[in-house]
Amino acid sequence: MTTGPLEGVKILDFSQMMAGPWATQMLGDLGAEIIKIERPGTGEWERSLASMGQLLAGDSPFYLAMNRNKKSLTLDLKHPRTKDIIYNIARDADIVLENFRPGVLDKLGFGYEDFNKVNPGIIYCSSTGYGSSGPYVRKPGQDLLIQGMSGMIDSTGRMGESPMPSGTTVVDEAAAMMNVISILAALHHKQKTGEGQRVEVNMLNTAITMQCQEAFSHLNLHQRWERSQSGIGSPWLSAPYGVYPTKNGYMTIAMASVPLLGLIFQLPQLERYTDPMDCYHDRDVIKPLVENRTKDKTTEEWLSILEEHDIWCGPVHSFQEVFEDPQVIHNGIVKTMNHPNAGEIKTVGFPSTFSITPATYRLHPPLVGEHNEEILRFLGYSDEEIRSMAEDGVTELKK
Repeated sequence: MTTGPLEGVKILDFSQMMAGPWATQMLGDLGAEIIKIERPGTGEWERSLASMGQLLAGDSPFYLAMNRNKKSLTLDLKHPRTKDIIYNIARDADIVLENFRPGVLDKLGFGYEDFNKVNPGIIYCSSTGYGSSGPYVRKPGQDLLIQGMSGMIDSTGRMGESPMPSGTTVVDEAAAMMNVISILAALHHKQKTGEGQRVEVNMLNTAITMQCQEAFSHLNLHQRWERSQSGIGSPWLSAPYGVYPTKNGYMTIAMASVPLLGLIFQLPQLERYTDPMDCYHDRDVIKPLVENRTKDKTTEEWLSILEEHDIWCGPVHSFQEVFEDPQVIHNGIVKTMNHPNAGEIKTVGFPSTFSITPATYRLHPPLVGEHNEEILRFLGYSDEEIRSMAEDGVTELKK
């Protein structure tokens, strides 16, 4: 039985945090075989990153969320004997993914040129904050910093208040997806020509690309916006676009006819707003008027009424409500796996479906160095050589 559309593809994964590991997990869900290189002892840095002060069975839930379908091999990258092991893996690999700061792996002998000599067909993807060159090359490439630098944060929040970052690491997430897209494009080229290549994805470019609509408007219409006082969901859009309080929570209203809303909410003063420019310029008049009405009924009552008029609207869910939502349950996005330390864990699966080669969930997120002996034996090292490596500090024995 096939393990997915990428069955047979082999990946050497040096990445950490999110932009790299989530990318390789997605490729693993699609059938790729992944060897994750980690530090001896502690493993990847994110293993220790607590979620609201908590770990799960000794590991970060963030790490567990992004590292299934991988095998863990712990190696001291600075040890001279490590090169032999890494190059052995690389000779048969299709892809290398790393997200160290530019130049770090090159100095250790694990840059693109090093792997290209070992395997000319290798696809080497570097995922960085700002690119491999330029004035910011030494700056830390972190999600919040790049949300701010890219202009993303400046568009969120109310006029006169502090700009508001996203509640999730949207740039890391988008960069992970760009890593996947870029790797698959390079893999397609390799399958046609046999050529490998270097691929570079950076978070700053990704964050700007995520704002392609707004950037195009700014670059071509020279628009300079201001955030609304009333909390319109985007400074580029007119009322009623935004979040509205209800009797028992909140709901969203997207693009809608303001005169029709005036009819529904019994606000005759809104009937004159037939011109989109008026809806934009008076957005801070329109939204508070609607908000005063939405507080009168529950979210469920308003959604029923608005949907009858084909208004684009929806609830604002808590996470508990998200995973009780009938469409979420129907889609089957939550998967269950068994973990040797944490027991049964629930994880968010691959978002797309395939009629012939579906995503699969074969391997739990690995323990640190869980597959050391298995991988090294597969590479042809004897038990005596493996013990010698452990004694020398190259790796560690786990069994």
